[in-house]
Amino acid sequence: MTEQQQTKSSGVQLWVYKLIAVVSLILAIIGAVLPGLPTTEFVILCAWASAKGSPTIHRFLMSKPFFRNMIENWQNGKVISRKNKILSALSMSVCLLILLLHKVALVWVVVSTIGMLIGSYYIWRRPEKVPEAPDLSQEER
Repeated sequence: MTEQQQTKSSGVQLWVYKLIAVVSLILAIIGAVLPGLPTTEFVILCAWASAKGSPTIHRFLMSKPFFRNMIENWQNGKVISRKNKILSALSMSVCLLILLLHKVALVWVVVSTIGMLIGSYYIWRRPEKVPEAPDLSQEER
């Protein structure tokens, strides 16, 4: 591959990362208020994509405690806090209730429920606290 082709390819990659970051950030913000749409997962996806393609978006995320805490927890042991787990479970429950109240076709209720159960299973299996670093100040005996 020539140098010009590599430059063109890396420019396209940057725009793809930026697009992923922006879309996932928008979805995360919507998910913060809309039941059934996850926030944590989209914040993590946005952090990953922005770290590769948009330092401006990444700095924005890390400047907001709401986002920064989720990102740092994930980077330090793939941790999801108990609070976020509970909010996620409540959000999925509200979403299921909305589906049932609006008499959505059974197939969509089943598909949605299966998706939410898979998501819940994954979320609740993640640790809730960042693992403590071993104490290196004491000598091994």
